[in-house]
Amino acid sequence: MPKILDFEHEVTVPEMMEARDHRVEMQRSIIGNTGHPVICFMLNVPGPHKVSEDFSWAFHEGVSRIKHKLEANDFRIVYEETEEHVTGYLFYASVDSDSVSIKKAMCEIEEADRLGRIFDIDVIKTDGTKVSREEFGMGPRKCLMCEEEAHFCARNRTHKVSDMVEEIKRIIRDAKST
Repeated sequence: MPKILDFEHEVTVPEMMEARDHRVEMQRSIIGNTGHPVICFMLNVPGPHKVSEDFSWAFHEGVSRIKHKLEANDFRIVYEETEEHVTGYLFYASVDSDSVSIKKAMCEIEEADRLGRIFDIDVIKTDGTKVSREEFGMGPRKCLMCEEEAHFCARNRTHKVSDMVEEIKRIIRDAKST
């Protein structure tokens, strides 16, 4: 029987903290079992609602783009897993390649178009640390709303969550119509 997600559920801070801890544990477990870097993909969705039909569509589109990009670069997936929780959708892939090369390819997806801008594709090295965009000369990600550095706007709460969510929904609608 398929799992039905509650699209109306408002995610709490403790639920998000538990989800973050779960992601870290999954990443460690996958690295421990495979010995390879791990891609951890989810959507950048602010606010209390992390799942919806549109978010599911965007997530699955992202997974498809990741698999296509890995294949195009001759990177072999040795393990993959997808999870769906009220805290969001997750895709893990252990990849037989070096972590910086993987991250460069994933940044190409994130920067390719507006839909890619809502993708959060982390690459975890075998020591458990994330590959930073700065490690190979890319600057920080830009804000969806104003093109300032995203972490600056997030830290300063420059934009209303409702406005950001509406922009994300608009991006998804536009991507679905092309």
